[in-house]
Amino acid sequence: METISILKSTKDEQSQNTRLTNYFVHAFNGSNVDALKGMLHKKGLFLGKYSRERMAAEFYNMFFGKDHEKFMFHHARVNRGIALDKIPGAEVVEIRLSTEERSKSKFGAPADPKKSERVFRFCFRFKDDLICDIQIPKHFIESPEILSDLN
Repeated sequence: METISILKSTKDEQSQNTRLTNYFVHAFNGSNVDALKGMLHKKGLFLGKYSRERMAAEFYNMFFGKDHEKFMFHHARVNRGIALDKIPGAEVVEIRLSTEERSKSKFGAPADPKKSERVFRFCFRFKDDLICDIQIPKHFIESPEILSDLN
């Protein structure tokens, strides 16, 4: 029989994690690699394979590398949901970036190519008031109310 472990955190930890998640969103939207790196735990493992330095380099390449034009957007929208696969129960932050207009797409919808839209979804694990793990969830839901309906 498989055991499922649930992450438990105190109210203070929840508050700090929310602040850190919001700070990540702002740094990501602002292409601030130094701020992003500063939020990453030195002993973390990101996307299942990257060290802190390598993850910062990935962000840098994304924002300023040879294909950086793909990431030059004028409008951002943030949606939130719950991860079901990578870090079950963790908050999913969906960042929808567009060159045309602010996206009105619902959480989980695919990117709209007509609006030159890019969609990024991240979920996080925290340690010592820093992000120690970033994953890209494939399965998620929009709200926890849906979970109670399924039980």
